[in-house]
Amino acid sequence: MAHDERDELDELDDPNAPGWQPDPERPGYERWYDGERLIGPAKKEPDPFSAFSPAVTRSLRPGPNRDARIARWGLVATLGGFALQQVVAGGFLTGPGVEQISVILVALAIAAAAAIATVVFALRALKRAPQLGGRGIATVALVAALLLGLAPTLLLVAIGIGGGV
Repeated sequence: MAHDERDELDELDDPNAPGWQPDPERPGYERWYDGERLIGPAKKEPDPFSAFSPAVTRSLRPGPNRDARIARWGLVATLGGFALQQVVAGGFLTGPGVEQISVILVALAIAAAAAIATVVFALRALKRAPQLGGRGIATVALVAALLLGLAPTLLLVAIGIGGGV
């Protein structure tokens, strides 16, 4: 086992390290321990027989990491922006007296804005994750925002550089 892997395992076994700990006031629940005290709302302990391991389930919780909670909502907004692009590209969303290209540009702008905001908050959440948790959900939000939001952002930049449509 590599030296880094042993250090990581030692951190997981350290009861004084930040992480999810059993809530003494509510059996079957746990709260985030910041190294000094339990903070944030209690969450039900992960089911050991679920599709995800308890460690993965815990990493997908934003915990007290505000930026991870915002990134989680940004993930929803990014997926919504992607769906909006698909609806608009299929010609299913039109308005009387509105040119289709205008609807397309608005959809691209919405998707790009959602993705950019998600990237910003996901990166901030990852920076704070060692102390506040939320590494898994921040990573998922970051990857989705980059994959689904990069194309509309780059397309809008190209349109702007090219002088419009």
